[in-house]
Amino acid sequence: MATLLEQLSARVVVGDGDVAAYLYTKGSFLGRSFEGMCLTEPDLVREAHRAYLEAGAELIATNSFAANLPSLKRHGLEDKANEINWKAAKLALGEAKDRNAWVAGCLGPSGLTPAERGGAGAGELEEIFRKQAGALIDGGVQAILLRSFADPEELELAISAVRALHHLPVIAMLASGREGTLPGGRGWEETAQRLRGAGADVVGVAPAFGPSACPTLIRRLSSGRENLLAAYPDAGQPEYSEGRYLYSDYPGYFAERMAELPALGVSLLGGGSGVSPEHIRALKNKAAALKPASAPRAGVEPKREEIRVTVPDGGKERKREESILERLKRERVAIVELDSPRSLDMGPFLKAAEELVQAGATALTLADNSLAILRVANTAAATLLRERLGVTSVIHLACRDKNLIGLQSELMGLAALGHRHVLALTGDPSKFGDHPGATSVYDVNSLGLIDLIRQLNEGRNSAGREVGKGAEFVIGVAFNPNSKNFDAQVRKLERKMEHGAHFVMTQPVYEKAMIRKMKEALAPLGIPVLVGVMPVISARNAEFLHHEVPGISIPDEVRAKIRSLPEGPAQAEYGREVAAGLAREVAQHFRGIYLITPMVRSGMTAPIVKEFLQTK
Repeated sequence: MATLLEQLSARVVVGDGDVAAYLYTKGSFLGRSFEGMCLTEPDLVREAHRAYLEAGAELIATNSFAANLPSLKRHGLEDKANEINWKAAKLALGEAKDRNAWVAGCLGPSGLTPAERGGAGAGELEEIFRKQAGALIDGGVQAILLRSFADPEELELAISAVRALHHLPVIAMLASGREGTLPGGRGWEETAQRLRGAGADVVGVAPAFGPSACPTLIRRLSSGRENLLAAYPDAGQPEYSEGRYLYSDYPGYFAERMAELPALGVSLLGGGSGVSPEHIRALKNKAAALKPASAPRAGVEPKREEIRVTVPDGGKERKREESILERLKRERVAIVELDSPRSLDMGPFLKAAEELVQAGATALTLADNSLAILRVANTAAATLLRERLGVTSVIHLACRDKNLIGLQSELMGLAALGHRHVLALTGDPSKFGDHPGATSVYDVNSLGLIDLIRQLNEGRNSAGREVGKGAEFVIGVAFNPNSKNFDAQVRKLERKMEHGAHFVMTQPVYEKAMIRKMKEALAPLGIPVLVGVMPVISARNAEFLHHEVPGISIPDEVRAKIRSLPEGPAQAEYGREVAAGLAREVAQHFRGIYLITPMVRSGMTAPIVKEFLQTK
């Protein structure tokens, strides 16, 4: 049997998905160590390996991602570390031996927080990885897979620890943000060269938000027979529901996106969280006839635009915001979402906002770092919009980034600035955004946040202390009509109303029948509803939204039609026409619409605003 590195130099090798994530789907193991199951439930671990092997995986990873001392200590298993890792190797090898498959010992990050890593020192960190790798090597693994490291320096230490023990092939996987940024502004090629210099034989990317980002990231790395590449993305962006991360199941889409990578020189294809044996089976079928490009290719970093800071002119005299609830009683209301920028250049954002206001938008709504992607604070953006354009803003507030104190402080600041409209959200987990090393807070969820806002309206904080005159917040909440359990979403909305919600903004819908279904289900509740509509801008955008963004479902016929059109203006125009048709349907049943502007393309939503407001 040829060595793993020889095979990677000649053809595409298919790996597996995350074994721990597979086990997560099999039962109520929350709060337990999945790696500890190598000792307590070895048959389940064998089943996981067998499922991926039967699906076509040629390289499987041991169930040892978080089997290092700091992580196991949280479960009281630190004294079992060597045994768990050795057993993980034996379980994987036992399943792979008759299938001509390789087994890689899997190591994840140390599990220490950035502050703890800083206090530990390089020597202590290296020893953590050395002990774990040593037990895996003693167990007989044929390679080492360093999986999903967000910190390149920690990954470099892990490589050095392995290299001090053995000459086995080392595969080093970098987790990345959605925009492909690395800590400290490091370049990808520079980082890859440092990792190879430390002893990595294969360098790869492991985006935590789906396969669509892989081509962009891979292009930043040089490729060729001397620079082997790998890609192990998660299945997509998960939905956080009732304490669990739930991934959409689209194996065919995953395989299609991954099949783009061998042309860029990627020879090892696998997956992370949410990547099931079905995903690997589809990938194996798609990759069977593919070969990695062997010609050397230089890594290219995208050009960064110069950041220009726009200083606002003197603000206008502030007036008390009129509630959109009052406006809904007498007229149609069009709320339009516009993302604040990812840089300090506010110019394009303000220009787009002006176009939407001129089109008649009742208010603009600003997300709170949606999908956990860093942007200019929506509070600051909303204040600029009021100063420049006199427009009302509906400000999203997520529980992800602030603890109980921070959320209330933010709300008090909004009240002091005169902003009244808030959309209370739980928020997308930080680990799936552009700062995967960030932590999510979640002291409260959306229901708890509604309580905080209501209490401030009553003139007190959550500790019961009087804060003076009550705030005047108008509380909005989200509703997901695309959920597989529509009735459960209605019951959740009823609970939000019991806590104090004033109005509803829905996830975008793409079917007229769903608009009518919402009318029938929500009208009896008596709460104003703003129905979400978002134009798609291309066939690729439609596929991404449908497969990788939680809460969005685009009908097969819409995606098939847009795929049949030439790329460019024709696809964008079709996306706008579909959205305009949905807006007309909304006007027949609701007084309010929530239009989401794709990628600051105000020209797509501005005409729909006018049409909706003028519909008889």
